[in-house]
Formats: sequence, C-alpha cells, structure tokens
Amino acid sequence: MNEIPFFYYSALMDAHGSILLDEDTRRHVVTVLRMQAGSQLMLMDGKGLAANVVVEQADKKILRVSISEKKSYPQPISKTILAISLLKNTSRFEWMLEKVTEIGLTDVVPIISERTEKIHFREDRMRQIIISAAIQSKQMWMPVLHAPKKFEELIANSTGTSKFIAHCLSGEKKTLSRQDEDSLLLVGPEGDFTSSEIELALQHSFIPVSLGESRLRTETAGVVGAVLMKI
Repeated sequence: MNEIPFFYYSALMDAHGSILLDEDTRRHVVTVLRMQAGSQLMLMDGKGLAANVVVEQADKKILRVSISEKKSYPQPISKTILAISLLKNTSRFEWMLEKVTEIGLTDVVPIISERTEKIHFREDRMRQIIISAAIQSKQMWMPVLHAPKKFEELIANSTGTSKFIAHCLSGEKKTLSRQDEDSLLLVGPEGDFTSSEIELALQHSFIPVSLGESRLRTETAGVVGAVLMKI
C-alpha cells in the first residue's frame, strides 16, 4: 500500500471544508504524482496540526481538496535550541538546517560572532528548506528559525535553560548528552569563538562541552550537537 504523501499548508488552523492548494503543490500532486479526484493527501502546518484531505479537483489549473479530519500533535515538552554561527558557504548552513529539522530541534538561532563572515541571510529560502525537511521527516512541529542575533545579545538574554558552549580551546569539558529540559547549545564559526567570547559565555553560566574527539566543521558540529541533545 502506497504511503499517503505530505504537504505543507500554513493556514491549516483556519481551513475548513473545501480549499484550494498553491501552484507548487498542484504541480507536484498532478504532474509528478499524477493524482486524481478521490486521492488522499495529508496537510501539515508545522505547528502541530495535520489533516487528512481528499482531492476533489485536480487539473492543469486547480487543485481543490476537502478536509476530512484534523489531528493535533503535542508540542515537544522541552526546547532544544541550537545557536550557531552563520557561514560564508550558505549551502553548508542550509544542509545543517535540513538535518537538525529532521532530528527534531525546536529552535535554530543564527548567531553573528567576531569571526563570523558577513553573508546575506536569505530567510525565505532557509524557511523553505525547513519546511521541505519537516515534510520529508514527518516532523509535525518545525523548528522556529529566529532572526540572526549578535553573540553578545544572545548571551545577555539567555535565561531559564541548560546552557552549553562547544569550543576548541583546551580545558575541562562535559560530554554533551540527552537533554530532558530546555537546553541551548552554542556552536561557533570557522575559526571558533574568540577567547573573550568563551569567557563571556562562562560568566553567564554556559557549560563547556565536548562533541567528540574529532575537530568538526561548524555545520557538522551543529548536527552532532543536535543528535546528542535528542538521543
């Protein structure tokens, strides 16, 4: 039996009865999947709501579906937040976003530290990557993608969580492990955090952690940290 395909529909909460889906969804359903009236789809809004829908009309211009049943999925009990430096190579940052979405993080905060290279933050594209990854992995709650924050601002406003910083300088470090309460992990840029940034984080009760024996690229460290916090 074929698996029912998933699609994103942001206005699902207020949707009832018969609705029209967007052109990208229509093209995929009609042209790629070749679905017809009577076929079943699943819609999700990335905020814990999903719906079974049945295709009413599927042609070259319109994809109309009727909502047959909605189901709510509980929000994760605790937040797992990754605050990670933006990268000059945006494709590597986008790869990381895709993977941490699949893993099930609740928040991603791009940070700008002293060694972060200036890039253009393409928020729309990054949100689309998160949506695609959530659909593929059937994550009913997508991670919140925050606006980029300066390192000092993030540190000053980080309260009420277990707070960790992954850095490459020598010293005593805790092994990062599964977190069952709200947690925040800092991952630095290529070239790592500066010593003054690390000291500032320590002054604000961040705990130095190890992500393993290897020295990891920023995007890899983000994915490894996400896995360690979730497993």
